[in-house]
Amino acid sequence: TKQTNIIVPVFSRERGFHILLEIIVVFLITENHAYSFPGISSRAQTTNLRPTMDAARDTLAEINDKLRSEQPDNADTRWLPLESNPELFTNFGRKLGLPAEWEWTDILGFDSDLLDMVPQPVAAVILLFPCTTSIYAHRKRVGAGASQPDQPPGTFFLKQVPEFGNACGTIACVHALANSQHHFARGRLSDGSPLIGFLEDTAAGSPEQRGRALVSSAVLRGTSDSSAHDAVAQTRCPDRGAHLDHHFAAFVRVPAGDGGGERVVELDGTKPSPVDHGPTRAGTFLADVAAVVQRDFIAFGEGVEGFAMMALSPAGAGPA
Repeated sequence: TKQTNIIVPVFSRERGFHILLEIIVVFLITENHAYSFPGISSRAQTTNLRPTMDAARDTLAEINDKLRSEQPDNADTRWLPLESNPELFTNFGRKLGLPAEWEWTDILGFDSDLLDMVPQPVAAVILLFPCTTSIYAHRKRVGAGASQPDQPPGTFFLKQVPEFGNACGTIACVHALANSQHHFARGRLSDGSPLIGFLEDTAAGSPEQRGRALVSSAVLRGTSDSSAHDAVAQTRCPDRGAHLDHHFAAFVRVPAGDGGGERVVELDGTKPSPVDHGPTRAGTFLADVAAVVQRDFIAFGEGVEGFAMMALSPAGAGPA
């Protein structure tokens, strides 16, 4: 019996009928298949997993522990968290300069039938994953044994400094848009985009300097915070000082440095540098990212709720 892996997002009543219809269609296509559910995403990232303090340490674990240890007065400087919601991320993206021809959409699972429902071509993927002890330990093992190969030229990467608070959704969106401009019709973000100015101003900076520049940007913080309260949000926005045990990372499709094809690059501001996951092309990028997520995240979060994925695709495009 074939097994189909499905991610089932928690959704509002208004969007529920649309998502339910998609699941019914998949069921009709894959009738008599067995289904497993690796996790149900929380739109507000509110699952409190509380990893043990003596878990294997990596930068993400250290940032989360620092945020928990801060006094309430310090919470006022933190950015508000973004809900894992494709409509909200699309609206936020528009404010940053995402062209009207592109939008974020849910990825319901890893089976080929579910991946085929995502409009193509996919320029980027955002992953929300739970911060568990096993995922922390795997991140540290991989980081300790990995060399840092040359990154594809022009890849924009910034570090998530602790002062951000719960801004990992904002950082993932910035990473996705900044590194997807070559896929847009005009080869760049929309005119007047506040993100274009930020990218130009920080082009020569280090990832650390870029992170500090973003955390100091009143314009981009205001844009992010207003999006956290977007009317399309399906849950109440957590407080600035909320302890959230989920994290966003972005995967982008960028040209290879040698001019031959494209690469899958993971961008996570809590890692030392971008992670090159190997060659890809437009027609296989989504499946290539799904394979990385299953290998490096799902495999270490078995039985844990809270995984969710979104794809940046042409607006109104049909499935592959």
